[in-house]
Amino acid sequence: MKKILLSAILCSSLFASQSIAQLPDGSIAPDFTTVDVNGNTHNLYDYLDAGYSVVMDISATWCGPCWNYHIGGALEELWANHGPLGEPGVSANTTDDVVVLWFEGDAGTALSELENSSLGNWLVPNGTAVDFPMSNDDNIAQLYQLPYWPILYTICPNRIITESGQISANAHYAGIGNCLSASGTTNGALLGYTGEIVTCGNPVAMSVDLQNMGSGALTSSTINVMDGATTVLSYNWTGDLATYELENVLIGTVTPTNTTTYSIELSSDDNAADNTVSATINTAQETSATITVEVLTDTYADEVWMEITNSNGDIVWSEGNENVQGNYGTGQFPPPADPTSPLENATAYSWPVTLTAVDCYTFTIYDYYGDGLQEGNGGNWSVKDNNGTVILSESAVNYEASDAGLIKNLTASLDEMTAQNIEVYPNPASDIVNISFENSINETLVSIMDLQGRVLVTQVASVSNGTQVVSISTEGFAKGTYVVSVIANGLTSNSNVVIR
Repeated sequence: MKKILLSAILCSSLFASQSIAQLPDGSIAPDFTTVDVNGNTHNLYDYLDAGYSVVMDISATWCGPCWNYHIGGALEELWANHGPLGEPGVSANTTDDVVVLWFEGDAGTALSELENSSLGNWLVPNGTAVDFPMSNDDNIAQLYQLPYWPILYTICPNRIITESGQISANAHYAGIGNCLSASGTTNGALLGYTGEIVTCGNPVAMSVDLQNMGSGALTSSTINVMDGATTVLSYNWTGDLATYELENVLIGTVTPTNTTTYSIELSSDDNAADNTVSATINTAQETSATITVEVLTDTYADEVWMEITNSNGDIVWSEGNENVQGNYGTGQFPPPADPTSPLENATAYSWPVTLTAVDCYTFTIYDYYGDGLQEGNGGNWSVKDNNGTVILSESAVNYEASDAGLIKNLTASLDEMTAQNIEVYPNPASDIVNISFENSINETLVSIMDLQGRVLVTQVASVSNGTQVVSISTEGFAKGTYVVSVIANGLTSNSNVVIR
C-alpha cells in the first residue's frame, strides 16, 4: 500500500518568511566580529576563549522597554564590578570574568540615532558616558534570530547561550555562576543532539555537538547510540580540539520503526557527567488521505500564516495572512491585513485538505511576532484525520518555538476503494462536471482541486446502494486542468478533468 507522509513544524519569524525562531537556551552561540561606536573591534569567541562570559543586550533606539532597562544601570554595574581589568569604568577590584556588549539591532537605525533618538542619548543616558562597548550592528540581530526587542543573552565560555533577560547586575552574575568550566585533562562533552528528529520512513541522520571541556587536547573518542541496552550505532571520532573548541559530529543513520528515544553516549573520560544526551526520533501515525487543519486565532490573527509543502518545497495548501510574510520586519506592526485571506481575532477556523500525491508533506504554522497564539485568551491549532482524530496539535501555552510530528497518509488503488466504478464526464467539460460512482458503505467526499492542491469545491454524497452521480458547476473556473478527488472509507481516487 502506498503512503503519503506529512510532517509538521511550528515556527516563529521576525525577519524573513522562512522558518526561523529564537535560539533556544542551550544552543551554541554563533561567533561574530563587530566594531563598536569608538572603532574598537570585538570578537565573541576571543572573549570566550579567554575565559570571559559575555552578557549581550540587543535593543532598538525606538524601544521604550529597551530604554528603561538601559538607563537603569544594571549593565553598567555588571561591567564595573566584573568587567575586564584595565578597561574604562572597571573597578580595580573586578572579578575580571565578564564582558558586556550592547547592540542596536534594528536595520533601519542610523548610527546618529544612538545620540539623537526620540527617547534620549543612548551613549550618554544619564549624563555620563556608557563605558561598556556599544555597536550599531543589525547583523547580530539577524545572526541570533531576534524575536523581539530587547533581548539579553548570557554566553558562557563554552559557548552555551541562555536568555537571561532584563535582570539586575547581581542576578546576571549569579547566572554566570552556572556556566560550566573546563575540568580534567581528557574531557569530551556532548552538548546536545543536532540531527534529524522526524522520519518519513527513511534513514535518519544523527549528529551531536562534541566539545573539549578538558585542559588537554581532545583527539579521539567513541560515540555510541543506544536503544535501551542495545548499541544500534557506534562512531569512532578522531580530531584535534583545544579547550572549549567544538565540532559537529555526524554519527551515522538509524531507521526507527516507531517513535524512539535514543541515548547517545561518549566513551569514558575525566568527567562522566557530561557524556550523555538523548534524542527522540518521531515516526509517523497512519491516517487517511484527507486531513483537516483547525486553528483558533488569538487577538493578533493577522500574524498567522499556515502552509503545507511537498518534498520539493512547493506549497500545496495555505491559509492566513501571507502579506505579513513579506512585510514583517519593515517597522510596520501590526501590518495591514491581507483582504484576500482575512483571519479574524479569537475565531475558530477549519479547512479540509486533500493531499493528491504520494509524498512527504510538511505542515508549518508561523506567528510573525514570535510569541505564538498567546495573546488575549490564547489560541491553538490541530491537524485531524478523516475520523476527527487529532494527529498534530499545539496550544497557546507552549507554542513559542517549534514542534514536529509526522503523518503517514494511506492511499489505495481503485480496486481497494469502497467507492468504485468512478467516472468523470464530460471531459473536457464546460459548465458542469459529473462524477458517478458506486458506494454502499460510507459517505463519499467529492472535491475539485487545482493542480496546486487547493480545494475549490466539495460535496458530500450520503450512503446509497447503486450508482450515484454528483454534479458540480464549474462556472467561473479558469480554463485548464483540474483534479477530481473521490474519497470513501479513508481511501482516495483522483482523476484529471479539463475545463474549457
